[in-house]
Amino acid sequence: MTASLERRADRSWRVRVVFLVLVFMAASLLPAQTNKPTPHNPHGPISIACENCHTTISWSPIRKTVEFDHNRETKYPLRGMHQNVECNSCHVKKVFTNVGHQCADCHADLHRRQMGTNCQGCHSVNGWRVNVNAIKRHQNRFPLLGAHAAVECEACHRGAASGVFVGLSTECMSCHQRDFQQGRPLDHVAANLPGTCETCHTMDRWQGAKFDHAQFTRFSLTGAHAQLACTSCHIENRFQGTSTECFGCHAQAFTATKNPNHVAAGFPHDCSGCHTTTTWLGVTFDHNSTKFPLTGAHISVQCTACHVAGRFVGTPLNCSGCHLADFEKTSNPDHRHLNFSMQCDTCHTTANWQGAKFDHNTLTKFPLTGAHATVACTSCHLNGQFTTASSGCVSCHLQDFNKTASPNHVAAGFPTTCNACHTTVQWRGAKFDHNTSTKFALTGAHVSVACAQCHKNNVFVGLAMDCASCHLADFNKTTNPNHLTAGFPTNCAVCHNTTQWPGAKFDHSKTRFALTGAHVTVTCAQCHVGGKFTGTAMDCFSCHLKEYNATTNPPHKSAGFPTTCNTCHTTVAGWGGANFDHASTGFALVGAHTTVQCTQCHVNGNFTLASAACINCHLADYSGANNPPHKAAGFPQDCTMCHSMVTGWGGATFDHSKTPFPLTGAHVTVTCAQCHVGGKFAGTTMLCYGCHQAKYVATTNPNHQAAGFPTDCSVCHPTASWLTATFNHNTATKFALRGAHVNVACGLCHVNNVFAGLSTACANCHMAAYNATTNPPHKTSGFPTTCDTCHTTVAGWAGATFNHATTGFALVGAHTSVQCAQCHVSGNFSLTSATCINCHLTDYNGTTNPRHKTAGFPQDCTLCHTMVAGWGGATFNHATTGFALTGAHTSLQCAQCHTNNNYSLTSAACVNCHLTNYNATATPNHTAAGFPTTCDTCHSTTSWAGAVFDHAKTGWALTGIHATTACALCHVGGNFSLTATACYGCHQAVYQATTSPNHIAAGFPTTCDTCHTTAAWTGATFNHTWFRIPHHSAKLCTDCHANSSDYSVFVCTNCHLKPQTDANHSGNKNYVYDSAHCYACHKQ
Repeated sequence: MTASLERRADRSWRVRVVFLVLVFMAASLLPAQTNKPTPHNPHGPISIACENCHTTISWSPIRKTVEFDHNRETKYPLRGMHQNVECNSCHVKKVFTNVGHQCADCHADLHRRQMGTNCQGCHSVNGWRVNVNAIKRHQNRFPLLGAHAAVECEACHRGAASGVFVGLSTECMSCHQRDFQQGRPLDHVAANLPGTCETCHTMDRWQGAKFDHAQFTRFSLTGAHAQLACTSCHIENRFQGTSTECFGCHAQAFTATKNPNHVAAGFPHDCSGCHTTTTWLGVTFDHNSTKFPLTGAHISVQCTACHVAGRFVGTPLNCSGCHLADFEKTSNPDHRHLNFSMQCDTCHTTANWQGAKFDHNTLTKFPLTGAHATVACTSCHLNGQFTTASSGCVSCHLQDFNKTASPNHVAAGFPTTCNACHTTVQWRGAKFDHNTSTKFALTGAHVSVACAQCHKNNVFVGLAMDCASCHLADFNKTTNPNHLTAGFPTNCAVCHNTTQWPGAKFDHSKTRFALTGAHVTVTCAQCHVGGKFTGTAMDCFSCHLKEYNATTNPPHKSAGFPTTCNTCHTTVAGWGGANFDHASTGFALVGAHTTVQCTQCHVNGNFTLASAACINCHLADYSGANNPPHKAAGFPQDCTMCHSMVTGWGGATFDHSKTPFPLTGAHVTVTCAQCHVGGKFAGTTMLCYGCHQAKYVATTNPNHQAAGFPTDCSVCHPTASWLTATFNHNTATKFALRGAHVNVACGLCHVNNVFAGLSTACANCHMAAYNATTNPPHKTSGFPTTCDTCHTTVAGWAGATFNHATTGFALVGAHTSVQCAQCHVSGNFSLTSATCINCHLTDYNGTTNPRHKTAGFPQDCTLCHTMVAGWGGATFNHATTGFALTGAHTSLQCAQCHTNNNYSLTSAACVNCHLTNYNATATPNHTAAGFPTTCDTCHSTTSWAGAVFDHAKTGWALTGIHATTACALCHVGGNFSLTATACYGCHQAVYQATTSPNHIAAGFPTTCDTCHTTAAWTGATFNHTWFRIPHHSAKLCTDCHANSSDYSVFVCTNCHLKPQTDANHSGNKNYVYDSAHCYACHKQ
């Protein structure tokens, strides 16, 4: 780039020399006379006065300061470095208008057309340095983070003259293939590692790569695995296909293990079932993960007690597999002879063999309740019979059943299901629920009747439930009424109830003739003559024939009235007030008809009229009507179309809306004859023009006929008034009237009565106003003639608004109050650039805190500033640099990190600023201890003090008391490079000083965690091999192990005294009574 500028400067100097020589030669050839013709203009068409550049002395040299504003008088404003370039660097020829405006017209394309011709996409007029927008585009595809941010472009794009900028791969291998191939100490190629470098490396530094074994493989490194070198498992740099099974590495340990013998026992190869990655020893087996969880006494049983001869596969899970001998020798009760189930857990628990319980309620079909719960088993299970005992009551209580005399169960044939009346709580006080156990519920007086009154001679089965079986005598002797002669049913419950015998009631409504009105008080004998209660007729006529025949007003018989009296009469006492519903005939009586006597229509007692037409009675009225003459006009004979039932024919109305022409407005009050001329009511036209043609032709304001208005008057005129016609310009045309247009007279727009074909463009009417406007000058500025872009139809042109957002540059903040002329200088509204720097370059160059220009800040002011008035309150999103400010960093001044206005920092490492703190730290001494300079491993940005180190990441997590132990207690002398995590390394002195028991003398292992925990040193526990401690009365180790120097020596005979051989050991060869021999057999 520098060489290019030097060549351009040299070319510019040579051009100026040639230009001056030509000017001098031209001047020497000029004639001395002043009255010669004007010399030839070498610049071609140009509007600049000669004296703006030349002097009156000579054409050359030109004036030191020319009077020419390149920014205002050309379409190419000079910005940035263009302001200091000599004119002839661009205007090589004297014709100034022949210079192009594109970058490529002057600047050679070093990118070989890879980036297009839009140089300003990456470069700016302030220099060739890539601008922020180009960096942003780079971030979209390949963000420059970490070390990449400090790399020069040419490092990847291989030189500007031959570089490739488009289509480069973003894969690491495209640049780092050589690093991959030469990677050591791990040979990446031999290990067949993937070419995705970011899997292990970061953007910050190439060294110190970390491989997340858990994320990228299916084998997390935990416990002792975390401390192993990679080659311990990946032998000969073989990283693919390595087995993740324990057996893949630990086969030898598996095969060599004898206690227990893993191979012989057929143990699975999945070591993690018992072992952990923390330590190989101290193995635990979770028996609960098998199909036989250990509970109760099973927990303390030695493995070999069940897994005899090291057999761990196929061990039976049922109780009898171990407890068959116990089962067979049990005599109370005798499990074997009583055929008890061998499923011991039915009665026994693992907590205690004795005190077995049998849940009679859930395991049998006979729950024990009441007195049964306290009965001894043998009371029911005689002779040890537990499998065939009957659950029927009578199997135990037959004797009680047979001897019961009150009542006599046997004689009465009672069922032997005792629980029907008795409960298990108490034998006496039995109760029989007559309501649920029989089909005859006891209610009323029946409840207090003694059983024997109904169940005579102890007969409880087969008794009839009908009333007559007990009450037949009462039925036969009843005389009021005489039930027997009247043939009453013997079902007493029809009238009587169980509460009281007298006061019987008969519900007549249950018959087909309910008693209402006067019928309620009539005695039964009035209708049921001679005590006849069956076959009585229910029709009115059977009782009221005499009244029917005697009635004369009207005469029912002669008029042929029906004999169904209830058609007009009710059961209310007295025949008066009969009503006939005339509507039931199909001719309801309304209006004047309601007061007409029946005989006025039903002449001569004729009640069988068939027609209800008005004309049958009103033909004379129809024929005599003359206003209008009904008969002559051919009116229909259905009087109801105009007349009502109101008394008198006056007030007839005709509903014109039932015709196709409803009457509205002034039409309502027009007499019929005005439209229906000559009594013509049929075929009358409904068009306005048919009646109003003369008014249409005579109208001159506006002239309807000349303007070609439609003859449909209703478009503008209402029926209410002929005047005040209105035209809805909004719906009837495509030009709605708004604002000031609403009050404009039609003739102002529709000149010479032209109402069709007019344009709706604003300029058709407002062109004169457009041309005369000077603030701003619409015409010279080339404003569009669509006035509604800025103006509204509100009266007056003032208050026009322009939506600046439509230009692509919305006005917000302080820009909203800036006058147009401040940006659009000299009425220039054709600005094409919206960049901040076009207006704010002076502010940019003059800013000193920080110095924008010297720091090379981007000229896109919006990156930090807002549109709010004043430059104050600028904010910068530091997170966009790749280094977000958090904690104490947020309150620091920029200059504390960016010293001397250096804002081109490339590294975000802590040590760049905090090296002094690192070197000065003494507790612990970071330098001496070789701590890493990545401060954020322990420190946070919130506070420098209170650093926290996650010890678990070292492979040795701090638990219990270790969590509160000071670092220096373990890391003596500032040694933080410890590799061993064995307890003995720190606790050797404690181990050696322990006397109870003496660890050294007893030869205890130095793996303290076998007995001790990190929670507390005291309270150690030892997993005793053969039986639980305490063992009977022995609670301390010294109770059995008298020699604290040798715990392999023990004594049993201190507690288990046996002064002489007993019968139990008869026949045992070599039987010796001492601790070693006793323990050989009795290990529990």
